[in-house]
Amino acid sequence: MKKVLVAILVLICLQSQAQKIQEQLYYHSAKGISFIPPLSRPGLVYEGKLFVGKKKLNALFNKLNDEQLNTYFKKYKANKTTADILTFTGAVALPLTNIFIAANDGKVNWWLIATSGLLSGVGGFLNVQAQKNLLFAAAYYDKKMGYTAHNFVPKQQSITIAIPLGK
Repeated sequence: MKKVLVAILVLICLQSQAQKIQEQLYYHSAKGISFIPPLSRPGLVYEGKLFVGKKKLNALFNKLNDEQLNTYFKKYKANKTTADILTFTGAVALPLTNIFIAANDGKVNWWLIATSGLLSGVGGFLNVQAQKNLLFAAAYYDKKMGYTAHNFVPKQQSITIAIPLGK
């Protein structure tokens, strides 16, 4: 039971760290590449066109043909692919396995639940790391091109919902 609690605490720490990093992920440049924070997927805006997804981003980085930008993109793809695999395994595969085990044995496998949560948390953290690589690529390109308007916005505006628990 102690190991399950430790795993849950690690998951909570990873999620809170990922949220703090994600709040700082925004970069805008009027002339170069702008990083768009993800609603569903991160993207870049270049010359008025939005590039979202691995195929379109790959086309953009091939068009720009810069070694450092390609390095950032390779890191993005590696983190994103790993994050997608871990998130799928943690959010879908292990819970389904747990359902089948519980149906056969009549017991809930807490190890699978803890592992599921941990994999989902690590996947979320790697997604944020992937997004940071796109942010660094946008900042690098603008610095290389000599655009001085480096506007890092520390926090985004967010919409929150409050649910009152009492009168």
